[in-house]
Amino acid sequence: MLPSPAPTSARFVGASSARPRPPFGIDSFREDGEAWVFALADDDVARVAGALPDPSTLADGTLVVLLPEAGAPRGVWSIFSAGKSVPRSVRCGALLLRGYVDLGACVDPQSKLDLVWGRARR
Repeated sequence: MLPSPAPTSARFVGASSARPRPPFGIDSFREDGEAWVFALADDDVARVAGALPDPSTLADGTLVVLLPEAGAPRGVWSIFSAGKSVPRSVRCGALLLRGYVDLGACVDPQSKLDLVWGRARR
């Protein structure tokens, strides 16, 4: 089993207006972060895979992290309902389908989020 990654910075990618606490002990998200942390818009493997960048367009070894929830409601509806939890199998399947390697998963001790990740390889 591969150890949990330890990036020093991360960028947040997604349409969600409410950003989660950054994973892996990172203080805050940065526009030029080395790891890409994705908020999901769907819980379908093919649609999640289609929303991810082609790994060949990223620097070799770039860490791509998928957060555990999809489609968190916005506005007043967010008071009544949280996003849908996306199983690890769906998130890992999307990374694999897209061509990412070195897949892994864990519950991050700092953010308490159930994370799934993969790395870009050329």
